[in-house]
This record gives sequence, C-alpha cells and structure tokens, in this order.
Amino acid sequence: MLFPFPSANLKQKMGWIGRPIENVGAMTVRYAVLLKVHYWDDFVERGFRHLLRKVGTGDVYVFVDETHGHVGQIPHNHVIRATERDLEKLEILLDPPGKVFWFNADYPLYYLYLQNNSYDYYLMCEYDTIFNVEIDDFVAAAAADRVDYVGFPLPDKFGSWPWSKTCEGVYPAAFKLYNWLNAISLHSKRSIGFMLERRRSLTRSYKAGDIANWPYSEAFIATEMHNNGFAVRSLGDFGKVEKYNWWPPTHERDLPSLQNQDFLHPVLDEPKYTASCLKFSRLRSYFSRNSQLRRLLARSSRLSVMPALLSEIIRRIRLRASLSH
Repeated sequence: MLFPFPSANLKQKMGWIGRPIENVGAMTVRYAVLLKVHYWDDFVERGFRHLLRKVGTGDVYVFVDETHGHVGQIPHNHVIRATERDLEKLEILLDPPGKVFWFNADYPLYYLYLQNNSYDYYLMCEYDTIFNVEIDDFVAAAAADRVDYVGFPLPDKFGSWPWSKTCEGVYPAAFKLYNWLNAISLHSKRSIGFMLERRRSLTRSYKAGDIANWPYSEAFIATEMHNNGFAVRSLGDFGKVEKYNWWPPTHERDLPSLQNQDFLHPVLDEPKYTASCLKFSRLRSYFSRNSQLRRLLARSSRLSVMPALLSEIIRRIRLRASLSH
C-alpha cells in the first residue's frame, strides 16, 4: 500500500482545543467532494480509495471528462460522466474546444451544483492530489470562520504569470487580479452561485464583443472572490503545503515519508512522474549531474528514462512544427 494512513487530527494542528463546539458546526455542515478525472487506472483508484478514507460525513462524487472518449467502469455510486457538449445547458462559454475542462477547472463545480445545490460546501480536487488531513475537520474549520473560498496563491506575480493575458480587458482597473491554484479548492454554496452567474455574464459580454479574452480559471475564481466581498483563505492556513504546487511532482512511492504534509499536488506514478519531470525541464540538464532534473529522476535508471526522454523530444518537435504553420 503506497498511500499513507491518516495523520494527526487537523483540530489539534490548528489549536482548536477549547473552541466552543457550537462555533465549529462539524455535525451540521453538509459538504460534497468532487474528484475530477479524465481516465481511470490502478493509480487513480489507489488515490480514490485514499480519498474515501479521509472523508467522514461528506458525499463523494467522481466527475469524469469523457470529451475524448468513454472512460471505463468506476467502482462508485456517484459518478458524473460528461462531455463538453453536455455543458451547453450551463449557458457559459465553451472555450477552448477540446480543452474546456482543463482551461475552466470551475465548470464541473457548476455542473454538480445545478444537479444538487443542497450542500453548504463543495470541495473540488484533482485525481493527482492527496489529503493527509481528515476532510471533515478541514471543512468544519472553514465553516467555523464562514470562509467562502480556499485556494492556493501561486508565487508568480500576476503580470509575469503566463495566463495573465487571459484577463486583459475583462476586469475594471480598480480590481486587483489574483492567480491561485485550485487543484484542491473549497467553495461555499453562495460563492458557487455567484461565480456561475459571473461566468454567464462574461459569456454574454464575450459573445457581444465587449471583451476579447476569457479568464483562465486560476485567475477567474480568485479574482472574483477577492474583489466581491467573499471570505478567502489560503490552503496553507489549514495545514502544511510544502509539497503542494503546480510542479515539481511528488513520486507516489514517497508518500509514506510525507505524512507530515497535509496537502500534496501533483502526486504521480512512475511513468507520469518521469514524463512530468521532463516536460517542464531543460532536457539537456539531465546529463548534468547536479541539475534539478537529474535529482528528480535520481531513482530512475537511464534505461527507463531514455524512452520517456525521446518521447518528450518528439512532442516538442511536433509542437514547434504545429506552431510554425
């Protein structure tokens, strides 16, 4: 078993001892967990089983993006299968075609919300995230402070962030723009209803030609929440996040030694770990003994790395060729 067993209780970590129970509301907060996947294999199922062990009273839903093909059997009662075309009922912009769910990570949230809006909170998580906290306690801690949104502020300044241009001309000059990672994100019911209406409003503006860009979800969610009076907290306020970012990845085999980390992302198995390390690195640096890439792949033999390295070289050549046309 590669996934670790539960760590210390989150209430103890946050110094909750002595807080009046009526302020916690752990017994009355209803929440849903939305696990997002686009494929299903043994690795994804191991992560899913670990997630189920961390959820106490919440209802767990699996959202499956089947835009590019049917995903096989998933051993769970609450499975939502959807394609981009299924989102037309949301009355929101479906762009870019083929990558709608990737670019707009908030869309599955609205899809579930419109099916069932009876929950107080909705927790979204990607298939490559790991919780080492009891999720009931995490949600209760946010509910006790009436938090509307929990995300993770990215270290890049907004102006130098690669997706900053998706917000050009969209927001008033008075708005401060934010870029927060949402691989794990918690949302209050009222915040979801607000964001859905904002997406619909921006859709009308985009189709009318009033705006020329469509905000990437990492900017949209945090910017809307911060600038419209919602209570916002960082994921790091609820536990350790030293292994939580967009990159570099954590190898699945390292999880038993990382139980002191409360939230982790991205956690990958051997093939995807190797591919991710290569994709976002200077490939030549692999042959430099002290490089970051060499350290990340230190556990792997050259015999196993070389096929992945060749695949990444081919991917980059094809990408450059497509951009030149």
